[in-house]
Amino acid sequence: MSSFQQLYSVLQAEHPTAKELLTILKKERAALVASDADVMTTLTASKQPLIVQLEQLSRQREAIIQAEGFSSGKEGLEAFIANQDVAEAEQLYTLMIKLKTIAFECQEQNQLNGGIVNVNRQYLHKAMSILRGRDMEVTAYGPGGEYTNQIVRQPLIGRV
Repeated sequence: MSSFQQLYSVLQAEHPTAKELLTILKKERAALVASDADVMTTLTASKQPLIVQLEQLSRQREAIIQAEGFSSGKEGLEAFIANQDVAEAEQLYTLMIKLKTIAFECQEQNQLNGGIVNVNRQYLHKAMSILRGRDMEVTAYGPGGEYTNQIVRQPLIGRV
């Protein structure tokens, strides 16, 4: 099997795996919005093998490129493609565009999901601070009419 065929095969294997990861990331966003912990657990377990598989395919891709004397990374891949005949280069380039598009979508979706997790974490932290009577961000007027955020409160948990 030629190096072109090997690389083409690896890139073809990456495509459905990356699409499946994108689908899971979209489902993960819906589960985060719905605060569905059970679905999140299932999706996290489904996501991990896909990430491992993508990493393995990436290593295979790098090995093929390096075996042909090209450097690793984006530059080496581009040089490898440029070194192929026109028809083969076009096939590889088309696959790479599809993979880059999916990778970009995965990155965007992952950032959105991370933002949702961060907001949820902030809400949880604030709620716990209020329950413990340590919410230092709350502002109000003190006994002398001054504006302050240093209100001393008895924890809500202690009043229940």
